[in-house]
Amino acid sequence: MQLTFAQEKTISGTVTDEIGLPLPGTTVLLKGTSSGTSSDFDGNYSIKANTGQVLVFSFIGYTNQEVTVGSSNTINIVLQESTSSLEEVVVTAYGGVSTLRASAAAVSTVQAVILEDRANASAIQNLQGQVAGLNIATGTGQPGADSLIILRGPGSINGNIEPLFIVDGIAVDEDNFRSINPNDIATYSVLKDAAAANIYGNRAANGAIVITTKRGNFNEALKFQYTSTYGYNELQDQPFELMNTSEILNFQRTYDEGRGAGLTNSEIATIARQVNTSWTDIFFRKGTTSSHDLAITSGGENSSNYTSLQYFEQDGIFIGSEFQRFTIRNNFNGKSSDDKFNYSMNVSLGFSETNELDNAGSGNTFFNPFSAALQGLPYLSPFDADGSLTRDGGIQPGDITALLAAGATNFPYVLLNSISFNTDKEEEIKILASFNANWNFAENLTAGVQMGADLGTERRTEILHPESILGPFQSDFSVDAQFGGVQEEYYTRDFRFNIVNSIGYANTFGEVHDFDATAYFEYVKGHFDGFNFRQEGIDPRLVGTGAGLIAGRTTEEIDGETVNPYIPTVGRTDLNVGNLSIFGTLNYTYNNKYGFSASIRRDNSFRFVEENKWGTFYSVAARWNIDEESFMDNTAFNLLKLRASHGVSGNDRIGSGYYSSLDDTRELFGTGLSYNGSNGTFPNQRANVTLRWEETTQTNIGIDFGLWKNKFSGAIDVYEKTTDDLFQSDRISAINGQGTISSNIGSMVNKGIELDLKYTIIQNKDWNVSVFANGSYNKNEVEQLPPSTDGLVNLGGSTATGEGEPLGSFYLVRYAGVNPSNGNPLFYTADNQLTETLTDDDRVFTGKSIYPVWQGGFGASIRYKGFELSNQWSFVADIYRNNLDFADLEEGSQGSVENGRNRSVSLFNAWENIGDITHIPRINSSLGSVDYINQTDRYLEDASFLRLRNITLGYVLPRKFLENIPITGFRVYVQGENLLTFTKYRGWDPESNFRTTDRGQFPTPKIYTFGATINF
Repeated sequence: MQLTFAQEKTISGTVTDEIGLPLPGTTVLLKGTSSGTSSDFDGNYSIKANTGQVLVFSFIGYTNQEVTVGSSNTINIVLQESTSSLEEVVVTAYGGVSTLRASAAAVSTVQAVILEDRANASAIQNLQGQVAGLNIATGTGQPGADSLIILRGPGSINGNIEPLFIVDGIAVDEDNFRSINPNDIATYSVLKDAAAANIYGNRAANGAIVITTKRGNFNEALKFQYTSTYGYNELQDQPFELMNTSEILNFQRTYDEGRGAGLTNSEIATIARQVNTSWTDIFFRKGTTSSHDLAITSGGENSSNYTSLQYFEQDGIFIGSEFQRFTIRNNFNGKSSDDKFNYSMNVSLGFSETNELDNAGSGNTFFNPFSAALQGLPYLSPFDADGSLTRDGGIQPGDITALLAAGATNFPYVLLNSISFNTDKEEEIKILASFNANWNFAENLTAGVQMGADLGTERRTEILHPESILGPFQSDFSVDAQFGGVQEEYYTRDFRFNIVNSIGYANTFGEVHDFDATAYFEYVKGHFDGFNFRQEGIDPRLVGTGAGLIAGRTTEEIDGETVNPYIPTVGRTDLNVGNLSIFGTLNYTYNNKYGFSASIRRDNSFRFVEENKWGTFYSVAARWNIDEESFMDNTAFNLLKLRASHGVSGNDRIGSGYYSSLDDTRELFGTGLSYNGSNGTFPNQRANVTLRWEETTQTNIGIDFGLWKNKFSGAIDVYEKTTDDLFQSDRISAINGQGTISSNIGSMVNKGIELDLKYTIIQNKDWNVSVFANGSYNKNEVEQLPPSTDGLVNLGGSTATGEGEPLGSFYLVRYAGVNPSNGNPLFYTADNQLTETLTDDDRVFTGKSIYPVWQGGFGASIRYKGFELSNQWSFVADIYRNNLDFADLEEGSQGSVENGRNRSVSLFNAWENIGDITHIPRINSSLGSVDYINQTDRYLEDASFLRLRNITLGYVLPRKFLENIPITGFRVYVQGENLLTFTKYRGWDPESNFRTTDRGQFPTPKIYTFGATINF
């Protein structure tokens, strides 16, 4: 008799796809056991096994492969793409996962690998154009700036309209991603409909975006990945055609105003030869972008670890704007040897510093640098006599005459001076921490706990230097005070905490009935506090230090009086919010063909009085996997799934901010001077104790499909989302001490359709060519307003809210052109007659809104052996915005020729003689640019655009060149962001954060980067 003993040995190898690219994250299991590992970044794996045991290799979207362990210690695997990606993992709420085949919800998942190493400072900006129905609007080129995110249209008039953001189970501030490393992110899951998002209750009335970060794998050797990028940023191509020195001087001479008045041709030619400044070239620059990323992964039998460090730095394209970030993250996973207890701890620390330019969008002459870049006069020289860039243009601090001369002509010098001297800096520390654990304590029963915390601290410092041109004007006593300048500092701390306890039951009956149910308890709390001060009067020798602040007790003699000109002002903020919730979910599947899910949730909000605190919200959903039916055999469909959902969610954020409108159900009183100078108390807010939840009802019908072995796949969704009991201001009698009160009145609806498509054109050993496209149409309509408004809320600007109209609709008098007999502007009356009289009575809804109707993106990916070329475009359409920048360039009102501003050459087409046919009124007419913007549609422009969001060319070095060195992978790439933009809009940038008007905004830059990734 012969005895044979199995001997355990280490099996290693590489997992690649059909074209030889590594498949990181491939699961390698010992068949019939729970032991396994995953391949690393380079597709390498290592596992202990006995001869004769079977290894099972699986990767999402690929066919599983089984291999029996033989005598060789090396097993290399080439996985074949499956006939469909039916087992694509779909991340759901509260850490749950499902598959595309089993999900009845409308969820779009973006694998972050396609977004890695992009040059945007904010991770959220990378999602633009990636998901149908998701609008991400940044609206500024300031590195690290926040974005406004809207999913399936705006869902409230005054309340919150942005989706909930979850990072590793932590509910985070939706307006702050600048201190998070985008390269740490593994997946973005956009939860769109009630079935997907309603489990989050009141926080997800506008949908949810669930972000998961990268993790290590069990039984993984220590691995390193280092990525470095470097590049530069520059201004987009601009549509403005500005007058040069000769043209503006001739323009001024024609109307006998400004420096050109009375000059001869020879004198104008002499000045034009001496100086012809493009102030855009002076204020804008080529900035640089650089980053360094190091990721470390490792894993043992029962634990795994992922650690990353990043340094990112980006100069803005406008002088004085900068952004720096340092982040460190550690994600630790552990489990018991029997796999019944699993836990994870995630900690992220980020520090960022932003030097930015305040007052972008402001109409203040001496504080908006972007207006100076556009409107500075070309005959002003930006250089001192020694050839260096001037810091003051020869203007002395406090010289009011030089400031205001000739319509404040010298304002570009003032702004150059402010950029050189002043400080506008923001520092942020961001800490995200979460702990998750699940215990399968009995058969079919699992208990879980999730805890998360988001701590953000911000310190903002603004210093207007006492020796700057504007420094002496900052005191209440202006230049008469000895010390000028002003320093303001703001410190805030925002701490948000949530804890979720759960217990779940899951079982399969009769092999065809799958059932699970889970009950949850959640507590959410937020604390915000802050401190600020403002000090007028700074010692110029000690600017930026506490010692430089002039003591408030200091006295001076001004105008014969002894005064204290330097008394500081201080302020403090302390706010708290909280919610308590109980909820449950249920899922049932029959034979993998039919599925049903439901959720119900009770939320308690601190914002409402006791009888209105609790809200009940729910969702139901069903799916039918039609392709599993026998009549679908031998068809082209790999997947054909019909799904439907319906549900109601709530919103308690009466204002848009997380800490806004906390006391609308309370009577508030203030103090002030009363009779005979005595102190008195008076009401300053009337309570509305009937305030309750704003409710959103959403119905969604969708189809997921895949054909021809998933060569063509996609999804179609149709939805209707109605918000009732809208938070609005209702008019009340002024006898109450106020004219309006917060109320629940009215409704608004969003209806739309979304389409997501992917098609693989070629796929073989050497080639992989695919294209994708997504798009959405959303129609928004305000259905009901408070009765006291008579169906119209017009606050006097260019937009108004009206029943039957989209939110953010422009409500203006229509511009009809120019009267050829006298050069005066013409307008249409409300009943379509022509008039020269501009009156608010002729305002009408234009059918144009600040929110887009169409949105989407498309692109292609081409891989040939080690080469890769990919591109991604994004677009929005049927979106409008007032263009005050261009209106100012065509300013031609009475006395405006000498207003110290350059002009567009289009003003040469202004009306001059009887019979002239033109669109520009005569110079020195009665109306100015602001009149046209606020009351007419003359400068209301189509801000639709198509933008090349990203293009990347890369090369992966073949592995045979790395066999004898410690490097296991090497990739180089070049990429560009925002390189091409197609638009009719005549402004700095068609992209915006859905604002009404553009005036001196920071445009989005082009970014070019070169990078390399090394694995070892």
